[in-house]
Amino acid sequence: MSYHAHAALGWWYAHGTPLNFMVPTGNLGNALACLWARALGLPIGEVQLSCNANATLPDFFAGNDYRPREAVATVANAMDVGAPSNFERLRWTVPDERTLRAQLQAHSVDDATIRQTITRHARDHGEVFCPHTATAMHRLDRRRADGDASAWAVVATAHPAKFDSVVEPLLGHPLEVPAALAAMLARPARAEPLAADDGALRQWLLRAAG
Repeated sequence: MSYHAHAALGWWYAHGTPLNFMVPTGNLGNALACLWARALGLPIGEVQLSCNANATLPDFFAGNDYRPREAVATVANAMDVGAPSNFERLRWTVPDERTLRAQLQAHSVDDATIRQTITRHARDHGEVFCPHTATAMHRLDRRRADGDASAWAVVATAHPAKFDSVVEPLLGHPLEVPAALAAMLARPARAEPLAADDGALRQWLLRAAG
């Protein structure tokens, strides 16, 4: 919520108008934070959601019944969510479906379009996006093509270097990795298989606390 508040207030003080937000989402956490910031009175205008091929939210906001489903694997994998766990919080915040659909729109963006958006913006504008951010950028591109000249903030979710296997082949060259991320990537990784069971998790935590 503080990120959205900071951006909205900075725009308000500079221009005196609310700032609209285009938010990539899978689990609705970032999007709900934006809505809560607006509910607190921050100068936030329209909020739109961009999703990948997991269409649970776009289907609902298009007027269909809410129907959780199995997740679909995409290049924007942090948004691969078929049953957003924050949906209940959203419904609690805005209980009436008609009111909720009037306040929000959600759109799906497929993998091919994500890749095209990353490639085109890097080539034409020198902007490099992670796959998740690219879903929101695509939606803003569509708004601009339809004549929308209002002020929008695209919520960037991660540095593209975290998704080098997707982004670098599209750019045709390696990405520069920020020092903080490079330090994390240089650390040794360790994985231990664990049964999907509360007791197994409890035993692992007790051993780790040892």
